[in-house]
Amino acid sequence: DFEVCAVVSRPPKRVKKAVSKTAVHELAEKLGVPQVLTPPSAKDKEFLEQLEALKPDVCVTAAYGEYLPKRFLQTPRLGTVNLHPSLLPRWRGASPVQRCLQAGDKETGITILYTVAKMDAGPIIVQEKISLDGSETSPQLLDQLFEWGADLLVDQVIPKLLREEVTMDTAQVQDESLVEKAPMITKEEGKLWPHNETALQMRDKVRGFTGWPGTTLPVACSGSKAPLEGFRIKVADAEVVPVGEVQSLIGSDSPAEELFYVPDAERGPAVGLRPAEDLENVLLLRSFHIPGKNHDVPAETFKKGYMSVQPARWIKPAEEAEMV
Repeated sequence: DFEVCAVVSRPPKRVKKAVSKTAVHELAEKLGVPQVLTPPSAKDKEFLEQLEALKPDVCVTAAYGEYLPKRFLQTPRLGTVNLHPSLLPRWRGASPVQRCLQAGDKETGITILYTVAKMDAGPIIVQEKISLDGSETSPQLLDQLFEWGADLLVDQVIPKLLREEVTMDTAQVQDESLVEKAPMITKEEGKLWPHNETALQMRDKVRGFTGWPGTTLPVACSGSKAPLEGFRIKVADAEVVPVGEVQSLIGSDSPAEELFYVPDAERGPAVGLRPAEDLENVLLLRSFHIPGKNHDVPAETFKKGYMSVQPARWIKPAEEAEMV
């Protein structure tokens, strides 16, 4: 058995006239954790003094998002451990789950490791793998991995640490030759480029960037007989199928850029897109958010509103620059 003597979280934020606490903060209070510390920085002198006064055996971090100073790391008697949602040393950094999906990895997992001064570089205590089938999205996978990691932490890692069956010296050192970085994502990365990306590359960007920043498709379309307008539509719920499965739905003289409707796709109605450099495959999309609208619409609604009067098509960067 062990006692959770304190929880550390981000400081509460003022939203209009109310004070908003983090979900971790609220849960800790609900569970009756003796102390909830909310320092402005992990380097804060008063916070470090409070931490030292607690004399913890072990500190645990997960997605804290801040550099931990040497004084912090020296405080717990048995060290600080971190839950990291990737198979380290692959995907060290701020966005491991997103980068894993973007890269089309076939497997991922959870790593529990000792925290050292260098980011995500400490020796590994335990690591577990899962296979990926191509349907996962980053919010869903992140939740799954952290839930799994929490169980591993409580059931296996903390008991071993407290019994000193594993130490910084006996844990597995990471192979620096296998390091892959997972830098923070930028909004620009969420843009899909059908003129030079394959269907799989676009699908994996949609999977990885679900939530933030999302993914956008450059489209020229109109809901009437008026001239086509160019804009970027936010898209989600992507799948790749061989072109042969939907060939009958594509007009014989339709340009590759023209979008088409797939009413009976296995996972539900979708809009099909043929990438210029990958004509053997089709990207199916099922969720669309039109600029200026306040909600997402399914493929059937997008088809009725923007593909029925005139064909819609994806556009290349030069045309996008002129139209958008």
